[in-house]
Amino acid sequence: MKSLIPLHILRTIIYSCIPVLYKESRPVHIAEEPNNSASIHKLNRSPTVKFILGCPWLKEIDDAKQSHAVAVMLGERLIRREDWSNYVHTEDKDLEGSQFGISSEKKHRMPDPLIQATRLGIIEMVQEILSVYPEAAYSFDGKGRNILQIAVEEKKWFLYDYLMTSGTNMDRMLSAIDCEGNSIIHLAARRESPPSTPPGAFQQMMWEVLWFKRVQYDSFPYLWQLQNSDGKTAKQVFETNHASLREKAEETVRALANTVLIVSVLIGTINFAAIFTVPGGFDQTTGEAIFLKNRRWEFGLLMFYLAGGLFSSLFTMGTLLVIIFLRFETDDFYLSLPCYYVMDMISIFYSAVFTIVAAFQALIVQRVVITDYRPLPVVFFIYCLIALVLMETSYLIFDYVYYLIRYCLCYRGQES
Repeated sequence: MKSLIPLHILRTIIYSCIPVLYKESRPVHIAEEPNNSASIHKLNRSPTVKFILGCPWLKEIDDAKQSHAVAVMLGERLIRREDWSNYVHTEDKDLEGSQFGISSEKKHRMPDPLIQATRLGIIEMVQEILSVYPEAAYSFDGKGRNILQIAVEEKKWFLYDYLMTSGTNMDRMLSAIDCEGNSIIHLAARRESPPSTPPGAFQQMMWEVLWFKRVQYDSFPYLWQLQNSDGKTAKQVFETNHASLREKAEETVRALANTVLIVSVLIGTINFAAIFTVPGGFDQTTGEAIFLKNRRWEFGLLMFYLAGGLFSSLFTMGTLLVIIFLRFETDDFYLSLPCYYVMDMISIFYSAVFTIVAAFQALIVQRVVITDYRPLPVVFFIYCLIALVLMETSYLIFDYVYYLIRYCLCYRGQES
C-alpha cells in the first residue's frame, strides 16, 4: 500500500537520522593485507535507543537502513578483491573498425559488474568501482553503450548527475554512438521507463520531457540533428515514442482543469455574494454596514478574507482558461503546464482557506462565537489540513518544478 506523502517524507528523515549499526574494521598489525584482513563488526546500542527503535514502524526503517549498510560494505569488499582487468580491454582495439563502436563485452565473458550496477542504478557500487579502477568507466555493454549512455537509457537521475561531475572524460562519453547509431540523446528519447516513473500520464509526460531536455542541453549541438540507423533524429524518436502518452496527458489535464474550474467558480460565487450580503445588514440612513461602526476591526478582517477568496478564485479561473486553450505541444509540458498547474494549486488553496476562515470570522462578527476566543488555533488547523491535501495531490508537480529550477540554474551547456 502506498504511504501518504507526509509519512514518506517523515520516513526519509528518520532513515537519514538512524546511525549505522555496523562498522568495518581492520587490525593494525596486518594493514598491509587490506583485502583479507577487513571484518564487519556490530556496534552496541544504548537501551534507550533499542526501546525507541523497538516500535514496529521504526524497526522496519531501521532494518532497511542496516541491511543497506551491510550490503554496501560487502559490495565494497568484493570490489576491492576483484581483478578488473578481466572486464576492460584496450580502448583502441575495441573501437577500431566501426563508426558506432564495438562492445568490450565478449560473448563468453562474465557480465560486467559496473554495467549491471549502472543498469540497476546502484550509485554506491558505481562510485566504489570507479574509485578502485577508473579505467572501468570506458567499458561497454553488448550494444556498444558506455555507462553514461546506460544511465540515460535507464533514466537513473542521481547516477547521471554523479557521472557528469565525476571528472571522467565526459566529452568522449557524451559523443559516443552505439551499435544502432543512437546518440545519448536518442537513448533519452526512448520511453522504456523504469518502475520509479511517477503515476499518471501528465506526470510521466512532464518527467519524460524534462529528462530529454536535460540530456539534450548537456550534449554537443551537432548531436541534436544526428540521425540513427533508422534515419531519425532524437527529436523525431521522442515524438514517435511519446505520441500516445501526450494524448493521454492532454485528456487528463483538460479533465482536471474543467473540474477545478467548476470548484473555483463556486468559491468565487460564494465570496462575491457574501461581500454584498454582509452580516447585520446596512444602515438605512447612511448606507454603511452596521457592524462597521462598532466592530470595525472584526468586520474589516471579514471583508479581507472574502476579498482574498474572491480574487484567488478569479486568478484560478484565468489560469485554468489559459490551460484549456493550450495546444498541448511537447514543449508545453516542459515549462508552461507545470508552472500554470502550480499557480492554480496555490491559488485554489488560498481561495479555499480564505473562504473557510471568512465563514468562521462571520460567526465572530455576529457574536455566535465568544468574542474573547482567539480563532488562531482553529485557523491554523484549517490551514494545515488543506495544506496536507495540497501536498498529497500536488507533491509530484512541486518536485518537478524544484528539479526544473535546479537544472536550469546549474546548466552551463557545451561549448561550441
